[in-house]
Amino acid sequence: MSVVEVLVLFATGLVGGVVNSVSSGGSFLTYPAMLYIGLTPIEAATTTLAALTPANLAAVPEYWPEVKQNKHRYPRDFAIVFLGATIGIGLLFATGAEGFETLVPWLLLGATLLFAVSPRIHVWAGHSAPSLTDGAAGAVMILALGVYLTYFGSGIGNLMLAAFTIRGFGEFLSANAAKNLALSMGTTMAAVAYTFAGYIDWLAVVPVFVGSAVSARVASRYARRLSVPLLRGFVIASGLAVAIYQFGR
Repeated sequence: MSVVEVLVLFATGLVGGVVNSVSSGGSFLTYPAMLYIGLTPIEAATTTLAALTPANLAAVPEYWPEVKQNKHRYPRDFAIVFLGATIGIGLLFATGAEGFETLVPWLLLGATLLFAVSPRIHVWAGHSAPSLTDGAAGAVMILALGVYLTYFGSGIGNLMLAAFTIRGFGEFLSANAAKNLALSMGTTMAAVAYTFAGYIDWLAVVPVFVGSAVSARVASRYARRLSVPLLRGFVIASGLAVAIYQFGR
């Protein structure tokens, strides 16, 4: 790689780490950067999953009070995410990710809209559809997101954030803590599996890895000081902006 390519990857890692630590969508910055340096779509997707793993891991300590608050919920839901992530890895090995790329703008747009209305959906679900939060419907939702997480992954943060809000993890910071842990688990699984398959370009991972880890650790410290409406507005605005960009490609 040239010096310019390394700097591009490092810069997108910095920005992606900030975005992922307080909301989601960092992969839509790093994925095009991976294509820019010459990786194939499947290599770009899998390398992005590996490169952004530290962004979610680095943010976890800042959300530890929220993690402890919901620790009774984690074994059940994270076991479902683990199963879905395993299925997603198998599907990628069987089909490849190229055809899935055309669905990404629609998935990101849907995830952003879902996140925007998720608090109202959760209130409704608690009164009218308990199965959505605690039963089979909610489990299927989490399973599907686990599959998508390791199959392609771009835009998964908005989906996971909305799902954990609907699932009953409480306010924004609690749902974001669960999202960071779930994504850390899934991307770590993907990184190990796709390394053995030869899909990941680790030279491209390093600059994004360093940039995202540093920026996510710093950004997560300030997330708690911001108002929840401001954080939610940032997630919605960034999600819509990236969706529009993807539709225009």
